[in-house]
Amino acid sequence: MANNRGANSIDEVVVSTDLVEGRLRSDFWREVTRPFYETTPLAGSESPLLEGTIRSRQAAGLWFGSITFNAQRYNRDRRIIASSDLDQYLVAIVAGGGLSGDFAGASVTARSGDICVLDLTQTVQSDVTAGGMFSTLIPRSALAKATGHANLHGLILKAHLPMTKLLTTYLEGLRDFGNRPSDDEAAAMQDALVTILAAALRGERPDVEGDLRPLSMALRQRTLDFIDSNIRNPDLSPDYILRRFNVSRAHLYRAFAEDGGISSIIRDRRLDAAFRELTRTDVAPRSVAEIAFALGFVNATHFLRRFRARFGLTPGEARRERPSRQFAPDLQAHFLEFRRDVQE
Repeated sequence: MANNRGANSIDEVVVSTDLVEGRLRSDFWREVTRPFYETTPLAGSESPLLEGTIRSRQAAGLWFGSITFNAQRYNRDRRIIASSDLDQYLVAIVAGGGLSGDFAGASVTARSGDICVLDLTQTVQSDVTAGGMFSTLIPRSALAKATGHANLHGLILKAHLPMTKLLTTYLEGLRDFGNRPSDDEAAAMQDALVTILAAALRGERPDVEGDLRPLSMALRQRTLDFIDSNIRNPDLSPDYILRRFNVSRAHLYRAFAEDGGISSIIRDRRLDAAFRELTRTDVAPRSVAEIAFALGFVNATHFLRRFRARFGLTPGEARRERPSRQFAPDLQAHFLEFRRDVQE
């Protein structure tokens, strides 16, 4: 049957180690998967090489990836989190094989047909057997609002559940959507996805007494947006935020109690910004002291101590170990670069 997609169609980007010389496959696959994980061969597996294929596609305003792989180990630590700067939920349908690992301290196991939710701002260490996954990225703000800012990291929807089957069917339908929808249609599709996913997840997690109320949820999101917009403002502090939003200290504390408080949020986001600048390869490097000072750290010793505690290495080591390729902020553009490398 002929392909009837026209100018409004959505191209699929395919990147595969099958097209790469054998001795180069592991390094190639590590770079391809770097926005998500540091990928290494699984100890005791049949092959010491990393192999896989990613079919990347955008539809209805969302990114979708169909991935196949051999046995591998995935590690998403604070370095990967900061450098990739992905702030979404990854919803992965296990299409074959299985995974098991540590999701920020929680033990997680998923099998074929299960759906696993990953918060890309939290750490993951997991092993996967040879198989595949179908994944999509969900905007954080929409899903957080629909679930009361609950901790969804590592939640598993089992394959036999009716909501899992409904969600799988809907995601596959979005992935296969042929022509680009209008903005209104894309928004409606995303809203429906979030509604179905939130309903399924609510059934798999107990009610938590500390779940945020709507006013605290709104304050939290506005505050996070404000911090990100003012990350280089030397006046940025809890008191500065209290004055900006005219709220009580107790209210602000409640909104960020699960994160260790608002001061921790500001400090950690500044450290992440410092890590990204130190590891950039597309700009002239600045000194560690200049970067630290520009991000509000007035004490060099304090900055070095906090940086090492968060990333497990010094700022100088982070700069020396930075990757040769700068991560493209758009995933589709990232995978397209690797397809071009293979073609060249």
